[in-house]
Parts: sequence; structure tokens; C-alpha cells
Amino acid sequence: MSIIKNSIWNVAGYIVPAIITIPALGLLGRVLGAEMFGVFTLALAIVGYASIFDVGLTRAVIREISIFRDEREEKKKIISTASLLVLIMGIVAALIIYFFSDDITSLLKISPALHLHVVNSLKILALSIPLFLITQIWLAILEGEERFGILNVYKSITGSLLSLLPVLFIYIKPELEYAIAGLVISRLLCLIIAFFLCKSIVIEAKLSFSGSTLKRLLMFGGWITVSNIISPVMAYFDRFIVSNQLGASVVAFYTAPSEAVARLGIIPGAFARAIFPRLSASKSAEDRKRNKKLVSILLLLITLPILLVGIVAGNWLMVLWMGPAFAGMSATILAVLLVGFVFNSLAQVPFASIQSRGYARITAYIHLFELVPYLAMLFYLIKSYGILGAAYAWTIRMAVDYILLSLFDRRFDK
Repeated sequence: MSIIKNSIWNVAGYIVPAIITIPALGLLGRVLGAEMFGVFTLALAIVGYASIFDVGLTRAVIREISIFRDEREEKKKIISTASLLVLIMGIVAALIIYFFSDDITSLLKISPALHLHVVNSLKILALSIPLFLITQIWLAILEGEERFGILNVYKSITGSLLSLLPVLFIYIKPELEYAIAGLVISRLLCLIIAFFLCKSIVIEAKLSFSGSTLKRLLMFGGWITVSNIISPVMAYFDRFIVSNQLGASVVAFYTAPSEAVARLGIIPGAFARAIFPRLSASKSAEDRKRNKKLVSILLLLITLPILLVGIVAGNWLMVLWMGPAFAGMSATILAVLLVGFVFNSLAQVPFASIQSRGYARITAYIHLFELVPYLAMLFYLIKSYGILGAAYAWTIRMAVDYILLSLFDRRFDK
């Protein structure tokens, strides 16, 4: 039953931040206005996409720590090697965003009066990338050791900071730059807290380098990198295409319900994080099947009522949250995205199962297979149906992803 217990810990770690995040985003939307709020959500997506620069090491570290949890010297090599590499990659990512901020802003079709504000905001945002990547590696230590209690106390605190500080900063001055500055400072605080939670092993490990450990990490993490490059494209690219094709002034009416669904993703994510280290260390086929079936049933029991509420009361919820301007179309988008949310939740189980066996290349192949058809469908449906078309494309992709992952996972179970 430890998977259920760890999953509950994981969900608990997001309850307080979720309670704070929902009204915080509503306040940001009202103070910044629709266009700047849309850009703020795009900034969140940029940080999420920065996960490609960890070259798959976060997931690899979780798996390695779960395997070598009783071998301290090997753990030190894993942590030091991974930390050094993501530090370098994070700096590279920050420099790319900083020096290409003007080009990125032009692609988003920002109103001319707001162009400079967005450029400056992206330059500030660049500082958060190395902070984010190093934090993820250090948290992977706790996750690999299944220390979900302390990990989720951390997430309760830092998740609240990530939501509150941007809001506090815009009340100092209601501009996008201040909201982004609040986000960057919250990322710095997340890093500091993560360091104190893991400081003994991090200090012992130092920033040394082990070639053999790196090779082992990259053999698994290299395929994760392929997924990390493609998955954020498919997870976040809809927002950027909407902005590019329809203008930043309408993107908020899509990203608001999209953000709501992304926050709900904490539920399947909690179960996936709990089951991954357990499946990685499991040697019994029957135990694997039993754990996967249990988690799948629980996810259905949780996600289907959420879908029903979104269909019945979506319009009322969007108006209550974001204001009258978000009635109608945004509520319809929310309902469509929640269908995809159910499929995406169920897909977490076969995804974790396949990767726990060391077959990260399979999930990478699946994402490669999905990429071009999804982008083609996304462009076509946005052109035909506007922002509602983006929601249709995302949900269809989630359904296809679940089917493919399940088919491959069942094949490995035989």
C-alpha cells in the first residue's frame, strides 16, 4: 500500500499551492490584462520547456538513486556528475533566451506598445533556468529515495511561493517585468530550500565528474532527452502557435483553461512519481501488474468526476476565476481539455512502467511518431476552429498517446 501512501503525500504536496495558485492566477489576469497575462503563461511554458536542457538527467537520477540507494559513494558520483552537467546546460539555456529575447517576442506577435516589456521580461526570466534545473536534480535525490513526506512539505512551501511572489510583485508595480521578477526570486528560494534538504550528500558530492557514471546516466537519460525535447513541444507549443497565428491578445482565453488543466495534472503526476521508483526496483511481474492496475483504477475514480464537473459547471467556474471576459469559449475549451486530461492521467501508468524497465527509447520513439502528425493537426485545427481547434488537437493527441503507451506496455508484460 506504500504506493497509495506515497501518492497521497504527493497530492498533499500540491493541495496548498493549488489553493493559492488558482486565485493568484485570477488576480494576475485581472491586474495585467488579457494580453500580458497570456504572455505570463507563455513564460511559465518557457521554464517548463527548459527541462530539455537537463538532457534527461532528472529522470535518470531518480532511477539511479532508487537502484543505488544503499551505496553512498555511487550516489555521490551520480549527484555530482548530474549537478555539474545541468549547471552548464542551464547557463547555455539562459544565454539563448537572453540574447534571442527580441526574436522570441516578435514571433509571439505582441502589441507594439508592449514589445519592450516582453523583451525585458524574457531577459529576467532567463535567470531562472539554471536555478530550476539544479533544483530538479537535487529533488530527484529525495524522490529516488522515496522520501515523499519531506519532498511534499517542500512542494507545499515552494509551490506557494511560486504563486504568491508574482502577485505580490505586481502590487508593487502592475507590469509584466515585476511578475517575472517575482517568479525568478521564488525559483532562487526553491533552490536554497532544496539545498538545505539535501546539503549533506550535495556537499560531500561536490561538483566532481565521473565519466562512467555520466555514460550510464546518459544511456538512460539520452532517450529521456528525446522525450523531453518533444513532450514540451506537444505540451506547450499549442500556446505559442495560438499566439503566433491569432495574436497574443487572444492567447489568454486558451491558456487560462489550459493552465487549470495543467494544475490538475498534479493528480496523475503524484501517482506516476510514486510508482516509478517502486517499479524501477521491482523484480516481480505480478507485483508490477498489481501496482499498475491499482493506480489506473484510482486515477479513473478521481479524474472522471473532475471531467463531469468541468462539463456541467465550467462556464460558472471560469467566470468566477478569471472574470466575465472568460465566459463562453474558454469554458468550452476547458471541457474539451478535461477529456484529454483523463487520457493523459491514465497514460502516466504505462509511461512510468516502460521507463522503469529501462526502455526510455520506446517512449521517445512514440513521441517522435506523434510529433509531426500532431503539429500538422494543430495548425489545421487552429486555422479551422481558432483556439477551440487547439484544444481539440491536444485532446486527440492525449488519447492516441495513451493507446500507444498501453499497447507497448502490455507487450512487455507478456
